[in-house]
Amino acid sequence: MSMSFKEIFKQVGESIRSLDFNTSIGVKIGIFLVVVILTVLMFPKGESIEFDYRIGSIWGGEELIAPFSFPIFKEERQYEREVQEAVRAVRPVFQRDDKIADKQIDSLRVLFGQIKATVDFELEYRERRETNRRDDDDYRARLERDSLLVEDIKGDLMVQFSSAEWEALKRMREGLTDFPVRSLQELRTTIESILRGYYRTGILSKSKQELVHDELAVRRNADEVMTPVHRFNDVSEVNTAFENALAGIFDMNDPRFEASLKIGSMFIVPNIIFNEEETERLRQIARDDVPRTIDIVLENERIISRHERITEDVKLRLDSFRRAKAERGGVINLWLQYFGKGLHVSIILLLYAVYFFSFRKKIFNDNAKLALIALIILLPVFLAYLTHAMNIDAPVEYLILVPAASMLLTIMFDSRLAFYGTVTIALLVGGIRGNDYTIMLVSVIGGALAAYTVRDIKHRTQIFRSMVFIFLGYSITIIALGLERFETTMAVMYEIMFAGANALFSPILTFGLLIFLERAWKITTDLTLLELSDFNHPLLKELSQKAPGTFHHSLVMGSLAENAAEAIGANTILARVGAYYHDIGKTEKPEYFIENQMGFKNRHDKLTPRMSSLILISHVKDGLELGKKHNLPKEILEFIPMHHGTTLISYFYNRALENKTDKDVINENDYRYPGPKPQTKETGIVMLADAVEAATRSIDDPSIAKLKATIDGIIKSRFEEGELDECELTFKDLNFIREAFFKVLVGIHHQRIKYPGQGAKDAEADKEIKEEFQPLGEDYSEKGAMPPEETPSGSVDDREK
Repeated sequence: MSMSFKEIFKQVGESIRSLDFNTSIGVKIGIFLVVVILTVLMFPKGESIEFDYRIGSIWGGEELIAPFSFPIFKEERQYEREVQEAVRAVRPVFQRDDKIADKQIDSLRVLFGQIKATVDFELEYRERRETNRRDDDDYRARLERDSLLVEDIKGDLMVQFSSAEWEALKRMREGLTDFPVRSLQELRTTIESILRGYYRTGILSKSKQELVHDELAVRRNADEVMTPVHRFNDVSEVNTAFENALAGIFDMNDPRFEASLKIGSMFIVPNIIFNEEETERLRQIARDDVPRTIDIVLENERIISRHERITEDVKLRLDSFRRAKAERGGVINLWLQYFGKGLHVSIILLLYAVYFFSFRKKIFNDNAKLALIALIILLPVFLAYLTHAMNIDAPVEYLILVPAASMLLTIMFDSRLAFYGTVTIALLVGGIRGNDYTIMLVSVIGGALAAYTVRDIKHRTQIFRSMVFIFLGYSITIIALGLERFETTMAVMYEIMFAGANALFSPILTFGLLIFLERAWKITTDLTLLELSDFNHPLLKELSQKAPGTFHHSLVMGSLAENAAEAIGANTILARVGAYYHDIGKTEKPEYFIENQMGFKNRHDKLTPRMSSLILISHVKDGLELGKKHNLPKEILEFIPMHHGTTLISYFYNRALENKTDKDVINENDYRYPGPKPQTKETGIVMLADAVEAATRSIDDPSIAKLKATIDGIIKSRFEEGELDECELTFKDLNFIREAFFKVLVGIHHQRIKYPGQGAKDAEADKEIKEEFQPLGEDYSEKGAMPPEETPSGSVDDREK
């Protein structure tokens, strides 16, 4: 039975929701294809000549002979200038319409007829009201209706007059005004005469300020005459002239002046009309008449010789040859060329993708981070496209901010990923710039130095240190290539000036984008971690006040974790900051942890082993809730459950077994932390540092022998329990970690340590331990084959009790 559309859409929706977009291989392919397609579209059209041929440089290829005849095209900016000059030479076309004047004069006469009728009706109404003074209601109602009718008639006129102006018009109708205009008829004749004069001269539809030519092409019927602009008036000039003409007839305070000005202004309409369509047609003809070519290169004619200096004429030949090859390709060759460009870009990006798959699987499996890397790559690629499309006779290619992308990749990921990314970007940028070797080389050097300067960044302002290194990298490379190509000193200095702008803007852009990208992609950079390491952070401040013992324990752990991480090449800042926040959950019930009891009675004495274990385990959940409440990054939150992993709280488990009755059922899992086990080197280091710090602090009479035995025993314990199985720590890493722990703990306990020879007991113990640790994985590579020293039983759990 066929399915309905609703059911189909429902199944499609469920299928989409079931996809994990952050790990989907389809999304990875989509990101790859988007980058390839966008980059290919930004590649220059036509076949690229394999050498840089900037004006003044030396041709590095073989002698180039024309395989076919082709025209030499003008330089694009020169052609645009000629087109603009041709367009400016076209005079605007205006059409003279004599019917407009007649129409406006007729409308003027109609208006005066309406004014006369209105005045006559009002005079009749006034005479009737004054001569017949009846006192009945009907008569008064009729007068009121006539009064309202007069006002309605006045309101319907196209010109609105004031009361004084109406009185003046009524006086002219009655012939009671003075010379020179004594009646409405004379007023109409006067205004009409003035307006006809303006229409005979011509009123322009465009303001003279908008006209850039001194002459206009004025058409009248089938005739066209080039007429100077000054022979015409625009609307503003006519209005001013009309007002001055009336001022010569009436006093400006005379109501007849204002009434006449209102009437005449209504009929000042342009009769010289701008013909935009015809003007644009003539301009287009002028554009088309500008030749695009200046000469022709015949088949088998030499285009350029080997080692010839490139002049403006030679560059035009080379540009025209490349353009002609692209135009002769046809549709099939065009698609083949796009395929070749796509293959070119794909190879470059696939090499970078292989690096991710081989050495950065965690990033490779995170589509969000892959999308971010794609965005960072596309930024300088787009800038390369812009600099190529602008076609400016200046070394704008040095404004392609490859160093900014390198710094972003370094800060947000790591320097090795950034270096491979820099090489990838440089190859793409060089391809877009027409296989420009120069920009490839300077981009690699400038980007690599930029990545180097921020690889161990400690604060945001350190980014600006990169300015000097970027500038030096670009400058030295430009000078080297300039000497190789015999470029002039001025040309080299000009290029260095643009490189200096790049060195200035790249760190600034990096700083601005970093803040946005950190938040948008929720990536925890070293800069974010350094901000979290500030002891004024609310969580650390609360920890130091409510649980000072735990706070001190976290500080010592931070030192242990940082040194161990440095020893094995892990993220030192992440390990240290993770150690600071790993026990923040203890602020909820600090008095239940031994390091915060300060000699007071142990609260666990009155609790059952199960209840005590629940309280200890709860600090993990409390820590996660506090961390999320204060928006701690995911990378820091991982330390809270992982520093315990799934270890057993052996002290309370053993007590439960001792107190067990026949009816009791003791489940070992009830006394284990929920996990998960450490998933990264840093969380594994913090787990070991947590146990080592607690165990060594509980040693009453520390010595080198005891410290070594304790460290080695704890690493052995965690290893045998399988707590380190899911992180990336190797045997070699564990050797380096315990050596790093030992160095730090010797520094902490140096005032209490009895060195060999200070006591018979310690001397005997020291004799049993070699001067250096026995490397893990050499004499014992199996679980359980660790050195003979044993971990002090229950050291971590006793501390928590």
